[in-house]
Amino acid sequence: MTDIKTQEWLDVFSALASDARLEIVRMISKRKMTCQDIIDRLELSQPAISYHLAKLERAGILTKKKVGSRNCYWLNERLTKLIEMLDEEDL
Repeated sequence: MTDIKTQEWLDVFSALASDARLEIVRMISKRKMTCQDIIDRLELSQPAISYHLAKLERAGILTKKKVGSRNCYWLNERLTKLIEMLDEEDL
């Protein structure tokens, strides 16, 4: 791996090293979600959810698009297999 690739993977795993962010990624891996969708399912404040979403986006795990007045988030396709592995019951 090149140094750039190594750093990209370190950023990904660093971003996933949080219970809240890992749960957000698992939820978003099932369907696109807005910040409000996530707030409705997790016991975290809006600022906390926004912080976690921004960290996941900076790491290249999530993609966002403005839909009306809200941002919609979905999983970056190149990480789909990794997230599928994390959801396996064998782990």
